[in-house]
Amino acid sequence: MRWKSGILLACFMVQAVVNLAFYGFVPVMFFSIVPSSAYRHVAWAVPFLILGYFALGTISLYYLGIATNFKRAKKFGGVYFVFGLLGSLWALLYFMRTPVETPVLFAVLGTWASSSLVGLIIFLKGKGVSVHPAPSVIAITLLSASAFLSAFSAQWLVSDYYVHVKMEENMPKNATIIVAYPEQVPPPNTTTSS
Repeated sequence: MRWKSGILLACFMVQAVVNLAFYGFVPVMFFSIVPSSAYRHVAWAVPFLILGYFALGTISLYYLGIATNFKRAKKFGGVYFVFGLLGSLWALLYFMRTPVETPVLFAVLGTWASSSLVGLIIFLKGKGVSVHPAPSVIAITLLSASAFLSAFSAQWLVSDYYVHVKMEENMPKNATIIVAYPEQVPPPNTTTSS
């Protein structure tokens, strides 16, 4: 049973460290899930959804290590890993159809999906799995920091999105934008020294 708790804790830690290392990539996963037709109306809620998602993981870790109630840990952790698995698989499918800037995104989403799958299997098959409180507190701290990083980067993406939407609303579709006229600048006066 001890090996299951170690692997389960590792699944949470891998996701926290991956998200911290890649500056909160979870918003990318969430933004690929939201349909573009609904995005304009729900984009403001994505940072809160991300905090709620990570809250499921931290509550599960609390019940695994501090309160030692496996049934509750299983409920919260199962939902956390199901959302992580479905979200990362959906994002993988989305980015396979669209060009991406870097193949690292596929590796990160694959890591997220595989760690979610392993964590979900352990929760479904395991009975009475518990974690020592000290590693649980470390994992809670890392996952919480990861959650806030993701929420802040999501908020930045949402703000950027709404700025672009507002600019497009105020600009006619057939408008020509002139940035500036080119100005003739004389060449620099060069002098030769003797």
